Amino acid sequence: MNTYLDCFPCFLRQAIEASRMVIDDEGVQRGVLNVVMEKMSTFSLTATPPEMARVIHQTIREMTGSDDPYRLVKERSNEKALALYPKMKELVGTSGNPLLVSCKLATTGNSIDFGVPSSSFRDYHSLVESALSSPFKVDHFDEFVGCLSHASSLLYLGDNAGEIVFDRVFIEEMRSFKDIDVIFVVRGGPIINDATYEDARYVAMDKVAKVISNGTDYPGTVMRCCSREVQGLLRSADLIIAKGQGNYESIDGDRKNLFHLFKVKCPLVANQLKVDVNDMVFLNRAGWGSE
Repeated sequence: MNTYLDCFPCFLRQAIEASRMVIDDEGVQRGVLNVVMEKMSTFSLTATPPEMARVIHQTIREMTGSDDPYRLVKERSNEKALALYPKMKELVGTSGNPLLVSCKLATTGNSIDFGVPSSSFRDYHSLVESALSSPFKVDHFDEFVGCLSHASSLLYLGDNAGEIVFDRVFIEEMRSFKDIDVIFVVRGGPIINDATYEDARYVAMDKVAKVISNGTDYPGTVMRCCSREVQGLLRSADLIIAKGQGNYESIDGDRKNLFHLFKVKCPLVANQLKVDVNDMVFLNRAGWGSE
């Protein structure tokens, strides 16, 4: 997905919010905005939004002296989500369709995103409560179940801290449904509130999947910049789940084994998919447009 002029105000909002998380000096904050605006003026609109965001957040880290402005945010997100883990397991275990409910939980967990203007993610309990009543506005769940039934390997491209607890519940149900090897991919370095290896270990993701880094700090999956291991897995895995809007924006292609799972947070993406902001989608691009 290319970047649009409409993306620029969002980049500026991220710059000021991240700067304020780690430094109170308004002079430094203004300096960050000045440099970000200067760099934005040179951006090519053919690049993806995650590629732009990486440049912006590198600038923020350099100018504020903080290697991870969102560290405390991620720690709190993981703790809050872990506190709800027993409730999520109970909800899944007492449902008539555990796989579907765990999938919806994973999708509602995608609300925990500090890269977009939102307040809904602050109420973690409401995310769990809304899982059963929230439909997929793009619904390729049945196609996914068919692929899962025949797969022996699953590559799960993770997204945000806190959210990965919801992902863990989904992965546990997939492994109950089908004996499958799961590799969970995290970011190679701090970027916004995206999950890193440390976050995955903290929530015990390594107990249900092999956790690896993608080797980059893009807030998405820019394949040419990923490690050779991840590039190979993207080509060879039987089944791929790409979690979050950043992965949707940065991964091209319409392979039948690739499914995007996220909540829509951007009007531009909503317009592409013919849905509304905050809608949930479970999208296989190979089937999109034939409905």
